[in-house]
Amino acid sequence: MAESLTSKVLEALETAGLISGEQIEGVIASASASGRSAGQLLIDQGLVTAADIENVLEDAFGTPRVDLSSYTPDESALNIVPADIALSYSVLPLFEIEGMLTVAVGQAVDVFLLDDLMSKVGAEIEVVLADPTSILAALAQYYDVPQAAVPEAEEPAISAEDFFEAPFGEAVPIAAEAPAAVFESITAEAPSAVFDSIGADPQGEVFAEVAQSIEEIVETAPSVEPSAIDLDVLAFADAGKVAVLVSDILAHAVGKGANRIQLLPYKGDFFLVYRVQGRLERVASAPLSLQGALVDGIKAFARLSSVHSSHPALGRVRANIGEKELIVTVSVVPTIAGQRLVISLSSGRSALRGLGELGMNEAETRALHAMVERGRGILLVCAPVAGGRSSTYYALLQHAAQAGKTVYSVERSIEHEIPSVAQVLVNPGAPIGAESYFAAGMRQDTDVMAIDPMQSVEDVHLAVEAAGLGKLVIATFSGGDIVSGVRRMLDLGAEPVSLAAALTLGVGQRLVRKNCPQCSVEVFAGSVTDVVPDISSNRAMKGVGCAACLNTGFQGVTGIFEVLPFTEQVRVPIARGLSADEILAVAKSAGMRPMITAGALKVAEGLVSPEELDRVMRFSNG
Repeated sequence: MAESLTSKVLEALETAGLISGEQIEGVIASASASGRSAGQLLIDQGLVTAADIENVLEDAFGTPRVDLSSYTPDESALNIVPADIALSYSVLPLFEIEGMLTVAVGQAVDVFLLDDLMSKVGAEIEVVLADPTSILAALAQYYDVPQAAVPEAEEPAISAEDFFEAPFGEAVPIAAEAPAAVFESITAEAPSAVFDSIGADPQGEVFAEVAQSIEEIVETAPSVEPSAIDLDVLAFADAGKVAVLVSDILAHAVGKGANRIQLLPYKGDFFLVYRVQGRLERVASAPLSLQGALVDGIKAFARLSSVHSSHPALGRVRANIGEKELIVTVSVVPTIAGQRLVISLSSGRSALRGLGELGMNEAETRALHAMVERGRGILLVCAPVAGGRSSTYYALLQHAAQAGKTVYSVERSIEHEIPSVAQVLVNPGAPIGAESYFAAGMRQDTDVMAIDPMQSVEDVHLAVEAAGLGKLVIATFSGGDIVSGVRRMLDLGAEPVSLAAALTLGVGQRLVRKNCPQCSVEVFAGSVTDVVPDISSNRAMKGVGCAACLNTGFQGVTGIFEVLPFTEQVRVPIARGLSADEILAVAKSAGMRPMITAGALKVAEGLVSPEELDRVMRFSNG
């Protein structure tokens, strides 16, 4: 019997380290007893959020988000799902191909209802995400039912604190309401006293003053010890206080070793979150009414106008934060909940690390270097979000440039500048997309075409086309491993035979946190010895926390890798469009060493704890 969709999603949530096997068993039992969906129970119990489920659908299954205005559902698909069932489940059938029905759902948690839907309509189901309001309007239109018969979209019953995996701890004091006298000078978008001149002149004096004041503080700020960021100053914000707060956040994040800072709006609040060594850390929260001043202060620092808050924006500046010169990239995207802002911190002028320094062994490094120096076709790097694929990408670009190749790179975020590489930054708010820049690069007489990351079937088609012209294409793609990445490309619509012929070498990777050498103690290795039978000892190491590692038990990260040459043997199942499991079986028979084995070897060497490998790769520790 085929594995249910619910089981697959629960397994993916466990693989992502969001829930445990025991929690899955409890939720399944509760769902069976109550008749409620497992997904809604997970959210109600605070184990995951709707955003977690959506991220897993995207990363593990390649579930796309579609604009229903560009779709007309096939009549055959509408006939498969009766109107009453479509209305009951709030799903819109789109099309059916060889027994596989594709339906649109409005909320990620709705996927947990689709097993029941499959049994009712007698068809296998594939899911895409769409705007809930658009789905309801389409149901009224295509099923010819009165609008009143269509259920209203409901927001999930979830509190702001449920947006994260665990409680905050001691609350940061926040002014729930700023005095009216203060808000008289603050619009919903920005403090008018600070940003009025931006509307008339995006490079006006006030804009420059705020940006300069923040920049001056940032450049002279020392590296700080981790301490709480107090967001309540936003209730009484003027230009100076906003500048100080922005500089404090940047310095605090660098002091914590973060490479990403996020401002996440949700349910009337916004959250300040850092990504440190691949993991998210919650820092503070405040009412959403206070977010505008902080967002506009960060925009001013990044030389972005605050006028068009309904448009995506991307800005980059250099800043000296403590003793580090960093490239600060600011990406702002409007959402229905508010502005979502992500700051990337990268040492653009620092020496790039080679593949060996990233954790790749000598044989794998030689194989990739040989491919870059003499190869053609697609060199595909697959990893999940925060899996380190961009570091591998830049290491490959640097080696190609050092080998005398002309390199043209299309990037959605430039984290390192390589002088000898033609790097093109794709602005999400611009009318010209990555595929247009990539197509233009194919006419630039380059040896190596590169794109980080591929996100659409158009990107994949162009990479295949470039490979067919005899170029080496270095490309990254979101996937848990090589095989799942390739399968996702097929699911996007890549032509199987052409893709199989274009692929030459694949790299799958994850990031794991290394044990702190100052506080590591010996522990039981568990099932690592089952993964790598040649290991003579069943002992491993684990950091327990000390002052050197800020009581985390970890210092630094390393990669675990798998490298797959796409031989004729491996290309056959890809060309036939077989499942990920079938492709993986052939890859293993062809000699690919999976990531779990590479990780187990690092555990045996004492670099990584069994629990950390278990978190990243989800194998049983006995």
